Amino acid sequence: MTGVSPNSQVKHLRPSELGTREYWDKSYQNDLENGFGEEEGADLTQLESWFDEVDAPQKVLEYLTSEDFPLSPTNPERTIEKPKVLDLGCGNGSSLFQLKLDGGYQGPMLGVDYSQQSVNLAQRLWKKHIDQQSEAGELEGGISFEQFDLLKDLPTEQSWWPEGGFDLVLDKGTFDAISLSGETMELDGQAVRIVEAYPRKVAQMIRPGGYLLITSCNWTEEEVVRWFTQRAEVKELLKEYGRVKYPVYEFGGRKGQGVASVCFQRVAS
Repeated sequence: MTGVSPNSQVKHLRPSELGTREYWDKSYQNDLENGFGEEEGADLTQLESWFDEVDAPQKVLEYLTSEDFPLSPTNPERTIEKPKVLDLGCGNGSSLFQLKLDGGYQGPMLGVDYSQQSVNLAQRLWKKHIDQQSEAGELEGGISFEQFDLLKDLPTEQSWWPEGGFDLVLDKGTFDAISLSGETMELDGQAVRIVEAYPRKVAQMIRPGGYLLITSCNWTEEEVVRWFTQRAEVKELLKEYGRVKYPVYEFGGRKGQGVASVCFQRVAS
């Protein structure tokens, strides 16, 4: 890590190509050209993810579908039958595919990404699934994908914006990628790394009482909590709700885990 956020004592990550749009455009264009996910018998709920080695996709799914989670289809006391779900930085769409097809979530789902190639890939994979369903006499829609840059575009000006915000917002690796960007922007009269603006931008996408689930392999649980609840611009907007449990490893006398998934709730206004 290098540098310190002026708004907290969390250190910045050293910039890397993983924090550039060019890297992700090239990566998803390569997937498009090589027919990623379109192999015979390919399962949309088992698409490759850089979090697979720590089983994060399955752990997150189990958390979101547990009887204790307020929006879960298995929660007998849920008050929202069809929650509106947003995936920030949707990549190939795997998070929404899994939540819809394996998790049983029935509400409208939207995946957004600043990379148009990512959106094209996710749209192509979902269209193929829908086409196969139609041939089988079945039909299951409910997922859409759009190009959107949270740090530059206004969500309330988008045709897909639901009045009041989303019930559930997912971030699997997007906060990580933004943390690795060396790009700066003006915030409160000073030039800062763009990650400084991200927590508040995300919080404003969630309806009061709604939920945000951040999954990171670059930050510890405590660091994620500090970024999203203890900084001046978000401490009145978000509160920690829960954490996804992962195996704990010990090395050199120190304990840790390979990934952190922290759930937050938007404070009701």
